[in-house]
Amino acid sequence: EDLAFFKQTTLGCPVLMGRKTYESINRPLPGRLNVVLSGNAEWTPAPAKDGTPRNVIAYPAALPEGSATQIATATNLPNALKWLAGFEQVFLIGGSNLYQQALNQNLVDELILTEIHHDFDGDASFPDWDRSRFGETDRIVNPATSERAWGFDFVKYAKVDNHPAKN
Repeated sequence: EDLAFFKQTTLGCPVLMGRKTYESINRPLPGRLNVVLSGNAEWTPAPAKDGTPRNVIAYPAALPEGSATQIATATNLPNALKWLAGFEQVFLIGGSNLYQQALNQNLVDELILTEIHHDFDGDASFPDWDRSRFGETDRIVNPATSERAWGFDFVKYAKVDNHPAKN
């Protein structure tokens, strides 16, 4: 359910992710410009399953319009966001370091989070964030079911305009 919501929400828009997140997916997400941040300007993604090298657009080359599946790379978040400024909406999809940078630098206008009604052990999580800087604008409740022992909500939070930026 979460993956279907993610796809529906991000399809046709650029997705910005860290290198480790891209490597965990191990392929570009279809129907989206996939921008990968790596501190290594020489980083390239692994070839496709058939061994074909993947075409990569490197910052600051011109980005394609539309929603064709493409991979682009940049070495830092400010350059990537400047590069993507012409797009109406850009989704930061992980990992936690990218989320933390964007929140700390006050670069986030909206959060779309899946809030799971259960605690899990894991090696990654969304960073702590200042909830006073955002207000809830939408919540889709998904209660527990016989197939899924816990519920979850898809929640949107928008930046509160009158809150001073924390730098």
